[in-house]
Amino acid sequence: MQLFIYAHGIDLSESVIRQTHQKLQLALDRLEEHIETIHVYLVDNNGPLLGGIDKLCRIVVQVRKQECIEMEDIDSRMDAAIDRLTDRLGVAASKRAETLLRHSKPARRWLGFDDSIVFGEKD
Repeated sequence: MQLFIYAHGIDLSESVIRQTHQKLQLALDRLEEHIETIHVYLVDNNGPLLGGIDKLCRIVVQVRKQECIEMEDIDSRMDAAIDRLTDRLGVAASKRAETLLRHSKPARRWLGFDDSIVFGEKD
């Protein structure tokens, strides 16, 4: 699983990267083995000088052999948008994981038993 974080109009600090990574790990833990890439877009539409509800967080999760999970949220604070979006993403990931488990075929394997022992045949 690869994580890519893109920022436009905001200062991408180490704490924002760490918070985003931790929240995504918690939200996507059930789908982790099926995820190829995660792209996170953090955008401040008005720039740092103007306030308002203009901080956009968009997350695109590429699930192996599945359609992408795409979600976005907007808020006046980037951390609030990330929190709310990862919560919603966790619910969507749980549903996707259940679907993947339901449609996967059970693995069949040879256990290596001697048929004569199982069926009580005598030599």
